[in-house]
Amino acid sequence: MKKKLLLAIAISIFLVHSLNAQVEKNDWLLGGTFSVNANNSNNTLNYPNSNTGISPHIAYAIGKNSVVGLNFNFNYNTASDSYHYLAFSTNILYKKYFVIKHKLGWYTQLGGGIGWSRSTLTTIDQSGQEEKIVRNGNLFSVGVAPGIYFQASPGILINADCGGLGYNYVYNTYGDGYWNSSFNVNFLSTFTFGIDFIIGKHRS
Repeated sequence: MKKKLLLAIAISIFLVHSLNAQVEKNDWLLGGTFSVNANNSNNTLNYPNSNTGISPHIAYAIGKNSVVGLNFNFNYNTASDSYHYLAFSTNILYKKYFVIKHKLGWYTQLGGGIGWSRSTLTTIDQSGQEEKIVRNGNLFSVGVAPGIYFQASPGILINADCGGLGYNYVYNTYGDGYWNSSFNVNFLSTFTFGIDFIIGKHRS
């Protein structure tokens, strides 16, 4: 009876440890996020707009539940056929996971990097001639984003970013060139969902 009790306790401890061990040192994380947004509300161009973004990333666990990596962002925005915006950026990231209970937890992600953008606006002048205004820009950004995750299996994490804090510096090459900077605070108004595949020797 005592042996069965000790065995049951040992199994329970092992299962709890397995459920709480999200990311182990020397693991690799491969994954990304995808977002699509479309609405018919008026904007500065008075057109319906849509926004599509994809962000693949790769990360390496430098410690238990602690990773560093690279994030690549691709974003495309359009408002009718008159406005098109394309952007690419790459960021260095640090991510720390915190367990809430078993498979559920939250994380904090710090990041910073550089990017490039190109926008095209098509207008019609008073004579009826079509004119295209092209603007190229360079972006520098840093930020912190909180999020929640769910460990669907030992090798899969499903996560959702919940906005965050960010600072952007943009240099636009249009005309003589100009720059602008902005500080953004955005919590719980936008969500980005993603998935990570955890690859490690101890999971095989």
